[in-house]
Amino acid sequence: MKLLRFLIDLPVRFIFALLGFTFGGWIGWLGIILVALRFFGVIHWPWWLAALPLEYGVVYCLYMTIDGALYRAGLKEIGGYARSTSFASREAEEAFKLSQMGRDAYVAEKEAELGPKMDAMVAEARARQKDKERQNE
Repeated sequence: MKLLRFLIDLPVRFIFALLGFTFGGWIGWLGIILVALRFFGVIHWPWWLAALPLEYGVVYCLYMTIDGALYRAGLKEIGGYARSTSFASREAEEAFKLSQMGRDAYVAEKEAELGPKMDAMVAEARARQKDKERQNE
């Protein structure tokens, strides 16, 4: 079942990547404009040349889809670009979050996140202390 989901997921990922590349970036829009200019006869380039940015997008998205699939399957390590743009540690991620949120908002978020955990730990420690006192009596 996992293999089937994995194989169905690949074309879906490819299509979303290609749509994002074509309509979300300037290379895709350049390709669309060049093909439209060629279609309306404004430029007289060969079709393959007018569509070259779109052809590049297909090859790039195919490569990235295969690369991501190999990584998700555990057959490949993370790439250099992904490694350089991701956080190497939890501390780096927290430092980035602190720089984005500001000190006061970050402290308030951490107090809200860690407060219940700390209360539970203190309650557990007090319960253990009482148990030890009872055992010693």
